[in-house]
Amino acid sequence: MNVILRNKLVFVLLVAVIVAVTVWLATIEIEGALKEFVVRYGYLGFLTAAFVGGLNLIVPVSHIIFVIPLLNAGLNPWLLVVLGTAGTALADIIGYGLGHSGSRVFPALDKFRLWVEGVTSRYPILAPLVLFGWASFVPLPNEILVIPAGLARYGFLRTLIIVVAGNAVFHILVTQFGGLFIMS
Repeated sequence: MNVILRNKLVFVLLVAVIVAVTVWLATIEIEGALKEFVVRYGYLGFLTAAFVGGLNLIVPVSHIIFVIPLLNAGLNPWLLVVLGTAGTALADIIGYGLGHSGSRVFPALDKFRLWVEGVTSRYPILAPLVLFGWASFVPLPNEILVIPAGLARYGFLRTLIIVVAGNAVFHILVTQFGGLFIMS
């Protein structure tokens, strides 16, 4: 079996597994199970929820819904920032890897990669600003931009640093505004 065919097969199998997990998760009450897990395990639960929520193209659950209950339970907001940032960063790494592997498997995506390279060479500040702004202020999946960054072979470390910084800002905002709703 040639390398290109094998790579396509691996990519298709990975996508099939993701679709199967998505269908399976749609049949169970993930939000209730995740809420119970987060409440029971506190910091570890929030880290897990941030990771699962970071994959929210697959699992439609946002981990930020747990911030106010966890703050009310007395958990440290700065530790929640660190754990939320770490969990979503791990999910973003998976998204980037999925995009990066997709560009190797489907050579037709070279046109997209070349287009992104052209735009980022003409406007070098655009990609970092968009990635940072999205991760900081948009409560939608980072994978919407991280997967295309992987497809376009935008630098992994550059993407990760920018998205982690944006995730940190996002989680600081969530915990600080969530702190307004702490019941004494």
